Amino acid sequence: MRISPYSPIGIFDSGIGGILIAKEIKTYMPNEWIIYFGDTKNMPYGNKSKDFIRNNSIKIASFLYKKKCKAIVIACNSITSNALDLIKKEFYKKILIFNVIDPIVKNKIFLSSKRIGIMGTTATIHSNFYHKKIKKYFPHLDIIQISTPLLATIIENGFEKIKINSIIKYYLNHLQSIDTLLLACTHYLFLKKKINNFYHGKVRLIDIQKIVVQEIKKKLCDNNLLCIHPKKWNNNTIFYTSSSISPFFKEQVRIHFGEKILFKKPILNFF
Repeated sequence: MRISPYSPIGIFDSGIGGILIAKEIKTYMPNEWIIYFGDTKNMPYGNKSKDFIRNNSIKIASFLYKKKCKAIVIACNSITSNALDLIKKEFYKKILIFNVIDPIVKNKIFLSSKRIGIMGTTATIHSNFYHKKIKKYFPHLDIIQISTPLLATIIENGFEKIKINSIIKYYLNHLQSIDTLLLACTHYLFLKKKINNFYHGKVRLIDIQKIVVQEIKKKLCDNNLLCIHPKKWNNNTIFYTSSSISPFFKEQVRIHFGEKILFKKPILNFF
C-alpha cells in the first residue's frame, strides 16, 4: 500500500477518550486528515479479557489500515498495555504505529518526581505495563497503582449528570502523598480539572496529550510524512463507531472539532 503525507492518520479507542488526542493532533498538525474509530459497542475495554482486547484491536487496526492510513494511533491504554506487541508485529514496516504509553514512560518529566500515582482501568493496571516501563527508565521512583473501573463508563455517558466528585474522591484517597499523577486512561483526561481541584494544584498531572502528539509529529517529520499543504478533500475529520454513540460523545466531538467533522453510520456488524 502506498502512503504519502496526504494519507490520513487513524486513531482508535474504546470510545470517547481518544478524541482529546485527536484534538491535540489537529491543534499542532492542523493539516492532517484524521479517521477516528471508537468501539462504543464494546467499551469499556478495562474489564475485558486480554484475548478479547487483542482480537478486537487487531480488527480495528486492520480497518484503519484498509483506509490507507499512514499511521495508527492507539489512543487506549488498555489496548496498548495488552495488544501493542501484536499490532506492531502485524503492521511492521507497513505503517507507523503510535501509542499513548511509550512517549510518557520515557519522558524526562519523571526525573524530578519521587513518588508517582497511576490510575487506570483494571486491564491496564493488571498488565503491570506502566510499572515495568517506568522502572526501566526511572528506577528511583516509588510507584503506587490503583484500578478505577467505574470511571470510563461514567465519562462515556456524560459524567456531568452524575455526582462524580464523590467517586473521584473515593479513588484519589488511595493516592495520597504523591507528587505526580499519571492518568493511565484517555477517558480520565476529561476529569483533569476535577482531579486537580481535589489535590488543590499540589500534585502535578502529566500533560499526556502534548507529550504523545510531540512524539507523533517528530516521527512523521522524520519519515517525511507530515502534511504541510492539505488537499481540500481531506479537511474533514471522520468518525466511525461500532454502535450508536451517546449524546455526550457527539456533543464533545462538536465542541472539540466544530463543524468540520463527518459522522459515519455506526458499523453495527463490525465484530
